[in-house]
Amino acid sequence: MPSNQLLYLSRADVEKTALDMPTILHLLEEAFREKGQGKVEMPPKPGIHTMPDAFIHAMPAYIPSLKSAGIKWVSGYPENYKRGLPYITGLLILNDVETGIPLAVMDCTWITAYRTGAATGVSAKYLARKDSEVAGILACGVPPIAPERRLASRPSTWRAKIAK
Repeated sequence: MPSNQLLYLSRADVEKTALDMPTILHLLEEAFREKGQGKVEMPPKPGIHTMPDAFIHAMPAYIPSLKSAGIKWVSGYPENYKRGLPYITGLLILNDVETGIPLAVMDCTWITAYRTGAATGVSAKYLARKDSEVAGILACGVPPIAPERRLASRPSTWRAKIAK
């Protein structure tokens, strides 16, 4: 893609990638590992709060091994349901790591939902007792992501108990 063209991906475009949960779990596990090894630049997220329960956060990150740099601009407004709007919305901007030029702007709703869900799965893989059979999930996030899919890294005999 020429450096002067910007790719825009809507939520529908992002969803069409149809990444499966095992792939997402693997990629997130690698990103967490890189972060834990100090190989990721990810400063604390600055945020503003236009309402008591609401937030708008800027979340920049650079992962050298993936030659990936960008920022997620995400908001959470719990009262949006009253307006028929989603609780979480935002954009993800990816930049060229050599020039800083923005390469893509995409809706981050699906990405945020699946990353958050996959974090449950990665956590269960490493933190659950080996003999565990049931996972308790609190604050479930986006409903379309079935808890069982989040736990794809665990044995298929696992059950999930949900508390919203």
